[in-house]
Amino acid sequence: MLIRRLSAAVVAVALLGGTAAAQTAPAPAPEPETTGPFGGSITGIVTLTSDYRYRGISQSKNDPALQAGMTYELPLKFIEAVPVSIYGGFWGSSINFSPDVDESVEIDILAGAKFKFLSEKLVLDLGWIGYRYPGALDAANLDFDEFGGSLTYDFGFASLAGQVRWSPNFFARSGDAWYKQAMLTVPLSFIQVHDKVSFKVFGGIGHQAVQRNARYFFPDYWEWQVGLVATVYGVDLGVTYVDTDISKGRCNGGGFNYCAGRVLFSLSKTF
Repeated sequence: MLIRRLSAAVVAVALLGGTAAAQTAPAPAPEPETTGPFGGSITGIVTLTSDYRYRGISQSKNDPALQAGMTYELPLKFIEAVPVSIYGGFWGSSINFSPDVDESVEIDILAGAKFKFLSEKLVLDLGWIGYRYPGALDAANLDFDEFGGSLTYDFGFASLAGQVRWSPNFFARSGDAWYKQAMLTVPLSFIQVHDKVSFKVFGGIGHQAVQRNARYFFPDYWEWQVGLVATVYGVDLGVTYVDTDISKGRCNGGGFNYCAGRVLFSLSKTF
């Protein structure tokens, strides 16, 4: 049985410039210092999560997953009217699709451009994500591509983001697919424990629609999440509740319900 993946609800994807992925902290990451060649910046992330979920559905059979990624972002200094940068990178996670994926790994390749307005409070991110499954059986047709963008505005007291993703031929050749999501993040600046400790809460709701549901193994559905992230000396500790409206009878899982509501825990470090 094939199980599609929810961007792991807290930090990874947002820090990698668009993924999802890969649910992610949902709030925009601060501008990194110049650490790469040609005046660009390199950002990496490593995450340990109690369950890898992509858009509400477990990709690790409700078991823990190890994830890591890196992006390179380059400002285009010759464009002065609107700050623009381009980026590229990768993100990967352990998964459990056996026997359809022998090597039990997912690799996402991403590229895109960011346009920053209103003193960089408003950010438009347009990009591509290529989802790849090394070791998968060719007949499973797991690899697919997504195109889309996100729009984020930082009000200071809160950050509001929306994204739309489209795939011409989604996971397992399930055809035309659309994903739409809205996310709100609120920093809890009134909680002052230590100058190197901060908190934020977030919540989001998304909808996945697929042309050929029988090949995708799931109906069109809604997913939602709410969580808390504590950043302690540069390490993100997250707890997130994730759920979907897919009934147990329609969630293929060999006796396990990979679509049911569940509390996830994550430990993440950005460098």
